[in-house]
Amino acid sequence: MTTISDVARRARVTTATVSNVITQRVPVSEKTRARVLQAIEELGYRPNLVARSLRSQHSATIGLIVSDIRNPFFSSISRAVEDTAHEQGYGVLLCNTDENPDKEAIYQSIKDFLGRGK
Repeated sequence: MTTISDVARRARVTTATVSNVITQRVPVSEKTRARVLQAIEELGYRPNLVARSLRSQHSATIGLIVSDIRNPFFSSISRAVEDTAHEQGYGVLLCNTDENPDKEAIYQSIKDFLGRGK
């Protein structure tokens, strides 16, 4: 897996510069930006979304817990939630409880744990 450090070495810049090109938060000269983008292309770099979410404490993921995905109502709702989330740059993690209170409790405890930083 190609890292941001690999890209920086290839482009002959710092990892901070690569980060600035990727996030577009800090201006970078066009010449440097072009070198970094070329290195990204050549190396096939893809940001590690898990690492990014750990650092930012934001995963851009929505959890959806439904009682029975086979129910057409929940299928329709799940699809609408996923479509809307995708339009806003979010992903959806779907959990199906099968109307089982034990599964629901497990998913709820995971939700509570993940949401504790908010």
